[in-house]
Amino acid sequence: MSASEISRDDTSGFAPTQANELALRQQYQLQPGMARAEEEQVGDDSLTLTDIGRIILKHKWTLLLVIALACAVAAIRTFLSTPIYRSTVILQIDRATPRVVRFENDPEQERMGGDDAISMRTQQELLKSRSLAERVIDELRLDQSAPSGSPLPLSPTKKPDGDNGEATAEENSGDYLDRLINGYRKMTSPSVRNSEVLGREAVVGRFLKSLTVEPVRSSRLVKVHVDNTDPALAARIANSTVQAFIAMGMERRLEASSYAKSFLEDQIKQMKAKLEESERRLNSYAQANQILTLDDKTSAINQTYTDFAAALAKAEQERIKAEAVAAEMKRNPEASIAVVENKTIQAYKERRAKLQIDYQENLRIYKPDFPKMQQIQAQISEIDTQIKQEIQNVAGSLQAHYDAVAKQESLLKERVSQTRKQVLTTQDHGIDMNLLKREVDTNRQLYDSLLQRFKELGVSGNVVSNNVSVVDAAEPSLFPYKPNLLANLLAGIVAGILLGAAIVVALEVMDDSIKYPDEVERVLGLPLLGVIPKLNRKRSLTNKPVALEVHEDPRSTLAEAYRSVRTALQFSTAEGAPKRLVVTSTTRNEGKSTTSLALAINFAQMGQRVLLIDGDMRNPTVHKLLGIPNDFGLSNLLSSDNRGDKMITPTSIPNLSVLTAGPIPPNPVDLLTGPKLLLLLNITSALGIDYVIVDAPPMLGLADSVVLGNQLQNVLFVVQASSTRKTQIKNALRRLRQSGLVPRGVVLTQTLQHALPQDYESYYGYGADPAAALPRSR
Repeated sequence: MSASEISRDDTSGFAPTQANELALRQQYQLQPGMARAEEEQVGDDSLTLTDIGRIILKHKWTLLLVIALACAVAAIRTFLSTPIYRSTVILQIDRATPRVVRFENDPEQERMGGDDAISMRTQQELLKSRSLAERVIDELRLDQSAPSGSPLPLSPTKKPDGDNGEATAEENSGDYLDRLINGYRKMTSPSVRNSEVLGREAVVGRFLKSLTVEPVRSSRLVKVHVDNTDPALAARIANSTVQAFIAMGMERRLEASSYAKSFLEDQIKQMKAKLEESERRLNSYAQANQILTLDDKTSAINQTYTDFAAALAKAEQERIKAEAVAAEMKRNPEASIAVVENKTIQAYKERRAKLQIDYQENLRIYKPDFPKMQQIQAQISEIDTQIKQEIQNVAGSLQAHYDAVAKQESLLKERVSQTRKQVLTTQDHGIDMNLLKREVDTNRQLYDSLLQRFKELGVSGNVVSNNVSVVDAAEPSLFPYKPNLLANLLAGIVAGILLGAAIVVALEVMDDSIKYPDEVERVLGLPLLGVIPKLNRKRSLTNKPVALEVHEDPRSTLAEAYRSVRTALQFSTAEGAPKRLVVTSTTRNEGKSTTSLALAINFAQMGQRVLLIDGDMRNPTVHKLLGIPNDFGLSNLLSSDNRGDKMITPTSIPNLSVLTAGPIPPNPVDLLTGPKLLLLLNITSALGIDYVIVDAPPMLGLADSVVLGNQLQNVLFVVQASSTRKTQIKNALRRLRQSGLVPRGVVLTQTLQHALPQDYESYYGYGADPAAALPRSR
């Protein structure tokens, strides 16, 4: 068949010529979850919670072993440790007792009474004080009954404390290393060489270390713990410590009371002398300046000034009133209040009104010049003259009253002015007088307060109040406080978990492989077409290939797993399963040959004619799996002019034919790049073969699979679980993508039981024996 014929044979989709190669790639790129061939897909290597759970399940025995060892170590250490007993005394510490000498608005007293937390903290620190520790040590003679502790080792080259000049000269003359050594010795060696002092320090240090003060939250209770190898001695030390603490508190209060009493006596004597002196100065000053005081706040001159000022104000009111009445009298005498209220003038006006009435009545009868009428008119004129005279008298009286009031006001103003000068003079003296008075009042208050405190102290001086009481005394402990077996076991469990987790992480870091199905899409960015479980059944004595189980036992777990791969391939494209398929892997022994044969058997069981080509001419395997000779095969076809149909061998499996690899050639890649492989593919189409599956060599280090992939355009990638490193798989996929190929998907083989989905066998088992073993095939 010529090249032109090969290029024309494109209706079946088998021969990827130059014309239809781009169309095939574009069609392939339209599949969901696929990227462009020239683009690098980036996987996600991050751990999820599911991954962590699987890792724990995988290494559960390692974790349990490490935890068990850690618990054993903790238990052994607990049993070998010296038991420590703890005795506890519960104290109730009330609020601080009032100070013996307390003044109002005393900030120190307010601070002590207001900040209760500081008071409680102070009592707790006093329980851990050195003075209390030394008192208990002396009472119980702990420095004799307990080992006093040997003095800390001193360097033989250390100089005595008094030999400072020689040490300084040595440091100045020595080299830098000697100075460093001497400096280290000074920092780590005690400044005193006396063995008694050092022994005492060791005893006090051990005592304070064994004493623990624990406040009870939200209460005024405090627990005092004492740890010791002797439970009876621990109880004695705890009770003695509390009793000594109470005694020291009472002694401090007695000392404070005695000191306060002597202090008050001295202060009272001094204050009494100051009070007497200030009273004498006040009296002498008042006599010298003739200051007369009516009471504590009012003086005689001030009272006189106050009276004159009040009289002047009243006189001014009367003058203003008289002036207003006189002015009104001058302006309108008839309407003035004085005139209106004058009874004489009102009587005249009444008589005139009556005469005017008579005049009008008679005017009806008589004429005006009638004598009677003239007589009435004369009376009216006389009354008017009397009214005017009376008004003048009233005006004169008002003016006289105004003049008298004005004169009185003038005299009062002069008197007030004189008195005011006296008041100002008195005020100048009053400033000094008030200063002296305040000094007398202050001294008297201080004297009274001190005298009152002194009397109270005399009454309550012998009664000492105590704010510390024992709620529960210490008793010898029945069981050791340390070591705590349960706490140590819990610590061992935690340490075992951490150590086991570290070991598991190290194992997982070293085992950088794909172990779980969901890692395929997340890490590799390719769809997962099937999961092949790892079977635990041992291979039979006949060493029969596991792939033939797909034909011999179609209901087995293995057959169902490969059948699911076939089904996934059927839905991988819009036209169904690829007619031509290359099966490859990253490295050898990942199960690609077994997968190729199992898929070929699955497609043959559908009634389709399938050709299985062993494309691995470097290490052929298919003929071994099927038990047929490998005298002639693909290498002979590609290197000679023989027809391919003569080298295709039928198998015992219906509809399945095989083209073995043939003798191993020196240059497999050169043979695959030639035109004869495409000629073979077209011959298979002419022979009525529906599917062609090629078992290709591994990817890393070889170019055979890349050449085969570009010839057939459909690649199925096989990955063995928990075996091949992710970096190697990604490098192999990168080579495929760089060659313009993207695998249809991934088949995960040799998957461990714990990595399979739940109820895996319930989906694929059909009740068959799941113990069939899948050996490590190529």
